[in-house]
Amino acid sequence: MHKGGHGLLQSIREMLRSFEDKNIDYCHWKSNANLEVSLNGDEDLDMIFRFEQKNDIEMILNQHGLKRFRSTSHMQYNGIEDFIGFDKSTAKIWHLHLHYRLSLGEKHLKGYTVPWINHILNNRIYNSKFEIYHSRPEDEYSLLLLRIALKLRWRDWARKIDIDDIKEINWLEERTENKQVLENVKYLLGNDVAEEFSKLLRRNPVYKKDFIRIQRKLRRSMKQFTYYNNVTSYFMRTSREVLWLLTGISKRINNSSLKPKRRVSPSGGSVVAIIGCDGAGKSTTLKYLKKEFGKKIDVSNIYLGSGDGSSSLLRYPMRLVARKVGGKGLGRSVKNNNKDSKKSTFKAKLYSAAKVIWAITLAIEKKNKLKKITKARNNGILVLADRYPQIDVKGFNDGPLLYNYKYSRSKLLRNLVKWEESIYKKAYINPPDLVIKLMITPEIAVKRKPEMTTSEVISKIEAVKKINLSSNISEIDTSKDKIKSCGEVMEEIWRVI
Repeated sequence: MHKGGHGLLQSIREMLRSFEDKNIDYCHWKSNANLEVSLNGDEDLDMIFRFEQKNDIEMILNQHGLKRFRSTSHMQYNGIEDFIGFDKSTAKIWHLHLHYRLSLGEKHLKGYTVPWINHILNNRIYNSKFEIYHSRPEDEYSLLLLRIALKLRWRDWARKIDIDDIKEINWLEERTENKQVLENVKYLLGNDVAEEFSKLLRRNPVYKKDFIRIQRKLRRSMKQFTYYNNVTSYFMRTSREVLWLLTGISKRINNSSLKPKRRVSPSGGSVVAIIGCDGAGKSTTLKYLKKEFGKKIDVSNIYLGSGDGSSSLLRYPMRLVARKVGGKGLGRSVKNNNKDSKKSTFKAKLYSAAKVIWAITLAIEKKNKLKKITKARNNGILVLADRYPQIDVKGFNDGPLLYNYKYSRSKLLRNLVKWEESIYKKAYINPPDLVIKLMITPEIAVKRKPEMTTSEVISKIEAVKKINLSSNISEIDTSKDKIKSCGEVMEEIWRVI
């Protein structure tokens, strides 16, 4: 049976083989025209199972590293569970929609739960090319037409059938005969509905309104499969639709929300801090992580540095000035660096004062962002922290900036040193669940960041090695291939979420 394997992610192939070895009855029940795309992790796998095999199924999923996630309230449907898998060889995550019940109906509601899983499983077909069982075309075609009819809304009256549905209809028409499809509908829903299906197939439907008569018949014959009445279904569907629209708007404007909108881990959120010297690939890695994890689960990316990332409104104008006159100086330790002058000048004093203000505003900003991180984690979100406050190395790598005033004559400055350090220590009181140190050789770092000297790079690499933010720290070599290094980072994150 284990032949071919075209287009399958290795992790999916191994899971399917375990289902077969353990005699698990399963079936990919819809969108089989796009089966190869789903098996490559680019679309959801929609698979039905027998509920009585639930314990064995979930044991296999656990053995293959899949993790259960919980959909937010406006995305939860009866009998459907969400499992996310990770494929190390391709650094991709993939989504298994696991159906113990077959829930159908309008978008944002799926108000009908039908008892047809055993019928579909008993008639499933094995695809030797892709090493997977899928529904026979007659079952899939019947369910596709039924789903289109049940999804019909008043506002769809003049609309054409969705292009994706048209493609699936054409694909299924080539693999079925109308007589077989109608016999299947008759078996599932009775003669009256089968008659309407027969008329529909003869009309070769193009517009959604062609399904209106069959929808009326379906609602009458399927009343026994729903617990919603007209009022409750309207309010449930509308509220979910509003939440769905707000989620879409939030994603469009790239709003890093602290509240979950899609799926979260039932075991709680996780905070992953990504640190490394300049040139180690922090930005590239974080961009990839946000894109890949963000396909299916809630991810919040929070910048905790002092450079070009997001900053508070208070520090923003200072950052603009610093670019013009301060260079990197404002982001380093606060001390008088005016070595060219024998005595302190007014300009040097003004510059030091500016850096003290910079350090204060930066500390306040970090304090507020640490609060946001805690809130996001408590809400079940995966937080990717770009840099992290630390006290192991003073003066740079996101450490305290006022430490040189620890023994100042000024009581105000001494108190500011203690105050700043207390904020940075909060990062250790509630530490990240995982710290990933992106490591690189000085030669490659200088090649990627030619504005830096080799000595600067070596100092920063040594500083990164000294940082001890958490008991769970992993070092990843990012001088290798991007997919390979991102895969290693994702694998480490996968262990904690």
